[in-house]
Amino acid sequence: MKRVIGASLFGGAMVGLAGLAGAKSAGRKVRKQQRPEIDELLVPPSDVTHRTLPAADGGSIHLIDTGEGRPVVLMHGVTLQWWVWSATIRLLRERYRVIAWDMRGHGASVAGRHGVTLEDAARDLAEVLETLDLRDCIIVGHSMGGMVAGRFAAHHPDVLVERVSGLLFLATSAAPLSIKGLAGGLSASAGVVARLGKASVRAPRLAYHWRDTDISAAMVRLAFGHHPTAQMVGDVRKMLAETSNETLAESGIAIADHDVRDELAAVAVATMVVVGDQDRLTPAGHARALAELVPGTELVVLPGVGHQVMQEAPADLVAATDQLAARAPAATKRSASR
Repeated sequence: MKRVIGASLFGGAMVGLAGLAGAKSAGRKVRKQQRPEIDELLVPPSDVTHRTLPAADGGSIHLIDTGEGRPVVLMHGVTLQWWVWSATIRLLRERYRVIAWDMRGHGASVAGRHGVTLEDAARDLAEVLETLDLRDCIIVGHSMGGMVAGRFAAHHPDVLVERVSGLLFLATSAAPLSIKGLAGGLSASAGVVARLGKASVRAPRLAYHWRDTDISAAMVRLAFGHHPTAQMVGDVRKMLAETSNETLAESGIAIADHDVRDELAAVAVATMVVVGDQDRLTPAGHARALAELVPGTELVVLPGVGHQVMQEAPADLVAATDQLAARAPAATKRSASR
């Protein structure tokens, strides 16, 4: 039962079809893989400033702040934490001020009385931008973080216009699971995730604890493309192990109900969508549909890359951020051009 519940979170049917022995073999193989040039960037930077801000519903928002220059705000996906961006942070902070948060209910952030909802996470983002007085920001939202960025654009348009000049949607979706032609991936499994999370809350013995085993590695490996390393997989496994069942249940409900297609059509800031062509959780079809919503949006599809773009291809992600920043001039430049 534990294997079934855990496997379901990352498409465990594939593991089941391969058989237990095959899964163990796959997990053992990935736990030996190394890419020194990237693995050394994945170590969380210790020379960052940690901040805790109050959330409107009584929770708290933990974030890190590092570097100088134009602000880039990084928002991770479900079951992850700020330090999943470690490689990206190290590369970006050479030229940008980088803020990365723990989404409510994740890492050191505490969900308030409303729990983990996209609406409240979008309000958290508005609070971060206003409290830190950030302007001309580039917002990068991965997976559920990208859904939060969409809700923020839909429900806080004044803050968006005043403080944000670029949106980068990374391995995410704007549509619910029921949309014809977009079934599959994280959206399609959201209801299952929610039910499993609720079951684990009621009966903790049923929860899969994501221990450091070959089976866990095999399941996590499904979130990646062609060339994951032991460090990448191990980091995601550790974050999964630290995610509460309550957060898992609430996140699944939030993802299943997500739909901002109508609202995104009115977004007036520079927008880019980035996805890996091996993404099993938010397949490229979701990215293409999202890119069609906002006029002028650029779509970047990375070959051989899976869902965890920030770990697998941090240099490509930074290049995309630079490209978006060039298309999204700062307020001083916009004023001078009028």
